[in-house]
Amino acid sequence: MITRLAALVPFLAAFLIVPLPADAATGYALTATQLAQVRPLAFTSTMPERDAVAATLPVTKVRMDTVIAGGYSTRAICHPTDLHVSVQVSGFCWNNTDDTTKNWFPQGLTGSGDGMNGSVLYPPCDGCTGRKIVAVSWRSGVSHEYGANRLARVTFVDVTGGMAGAPYRHVVLVEPDSTAEGFHEIATHADGISWYGNKLFLVTGGDPDVSGGDRLVRVFDLTHFWKMNSTTSGNVGCVGGVCSAAYSGFALPQIGYYRLNSPAVCVSLDLARPCFNGVSLDRSGADHLTTVEYKRGASGGKILRWPLDSSTALLKTGSDGLVRPTEGWTSPVWELQGGVFTGDNGILVGLCPDGAPAVSYMPGGTANISGDYRKSCLHRVTISADHSTLNVHYMTTVPTNAQNVAYWPASGEVWLVNEFRGDYAGVYGSDRLVLALNCPNLSC
Repeated sequence: MITRLAALVPFLAAFLIVPLPADAATGYALTATQLAQVRPLAFTSTMPERDAVAATLPVTKVRMDTVIAGGYSTRAICHPTDLHVSVQVSGFCWNNTDDTTKNWFPQGLTGSGDGMNGSVLYPPCDGCTGRKIVAVSWRSGVSHEYGANRLARVTFVDVTGGMAGAPYRHVVLVEPDSTAEGFHEIATHADGISWYGNKLFLVTGGDPDVSGGDRLVRVFDLTHFWKMNSTTSGNVGCVGGVCSAAYSGFALPQIGYYRLNSPAVCVSLDLARPCFNGVSLDRSGADHLTTVEYKRGASGGKILRWPLDSSTALLKTGSDGLVRPTEGWTSPVWELQGGVFTGDNGILVGLCPDGAPAVSYMPGGTANISGDYRKSCLHRVTISADHSTLNVHYMTTVPTNAQNVAYWPASGEVWLVNEFRGDYAGVYGSDRLVLALNCPNLSC
């Protein structure tokens, strides 16, 4: 009996803490004093190392039109979406291998609708004018030969001709260096990505166990991919004239990274050292990136706005060369995974609120489904007129372990990606999906 009561305590605690579906929750703005405590970001360029590799080693620079041609093909939506909204929904499944692999897990999402500006529906990628491209980041799993979070890739999907049967390719992310091999893999959870101009931003969440774990925002140039001359080696780098990227035909080299001034790995809910577990682009006013912070077993993750410089497609620095957040809030969403804003409207994705009847086809409230897999929900957000609060309401369930969201203003689409590949016991099958909801101004 004592064992049973002990087991009930965390469940009841979660039930009491997480709001019911019909309830609202509130997030509060960071004060000017609190914002000033957030350490600014400093940029380090790796362009010299990248250009040296391109000049001296047998990698071939190619454009995105080469990357997106051929490769694998998507399938039509093949799993339940678990959505409960009266809006048009489109999307796709990955091929059979990527749908269920334990080696890779989708994390972040962006695309050409983020790329150039909010008035252009499908801005041109390099060499592929007017194409509609979706980009998804993946992190390696524990069963991968590199291990969990020790390799990252981005998948570029050309959905111009439709969601089903769309061609896609995986591109491994690499960091150029000054070694004889020229570049190495990037060990990261690949938490979120955002496409701005010709740049791709990757937020890493921070990892104290790997070299470079303090590099919280990594930047890539989408006009400069490398074609490998070998796809049969698991090595990353060039050895004896053979250049490989862990069996991938292409690599995307980093051009620089941001880390906290006074470098340090981030710590969840530490005001001075925020973690970035999701990122999105907001062009509704002055262009800025919005980062969100995950905290296991808790709410309170910080939502921060970071200014962008359209002339460089990088973060906007102050007179001291550092980047500071312009605004921020704490989130009431439990285990926040992603978020996106346009103007004073937003959508956050995290754990579902408890309630009866259950808001998902999965059992267990906020308890786990299998291991680290949780049922997820979208939450509507309205920023108050004075920007002092976030008013948050349950919106809908979404596929299990939903990760990140993006909003494309010209098409009015909210994009969503989740990672669940089925549990290892075989009780639940995969429901990995990429979905687009018709949701102009995030008001669906």
